[in-house]
Amino acid sequence: MNIKLTRDQFEKLLHLAYMGNWVVNGYRSEDPKEEYDDAAGVVYAHALEAGLKTLIEFDETEGRYYPSAKLEDELADLIDDYEDWAFWDLLILKLAERDLVRQVGQETVDAMDDKELEERRAPYIQKYEKEVEKQGILNI
Repeated sequence: MNIKLTRDQFEKLLHLAYMGNWVVNGYRSEDPKEEYDDAAGVVYAHALEAGLKTLIEFDETEGRYYPSAKLEDELADLIDDYEDWAFWDLLILKLAERDLVRQVGQETVDAMDDKELEERRAPYIQKYEKEVEKQGILNI
């Protein structure tokens, strides 16, 4: 398969490969999903051809390309933004689910279809979104 990309498009693909693999494997100290490492490695290997040699490094011992510290630094703000959003989004969702279960019981929640669950959870989500916007985690 051949895909024609501009240098800028390839750089964005390199970014996506790094961040995608980071999402899948970044927290896995054991048993990483090798197929994602391998796919990202293919993209990294082509970085030299695209004139992006400062964004990757070759490990001669392993015979593989890896992201360089420069690439990691370039993407740190995007990853931090994602982590911040994910933290607040999941925290609010978990608190809303907890409160709904307290109100109606786990069996009732388990029996709800997606639409009903979303509707019943919505007031709790709105409550915690307002609280987090005003107070952060001070009152949680």
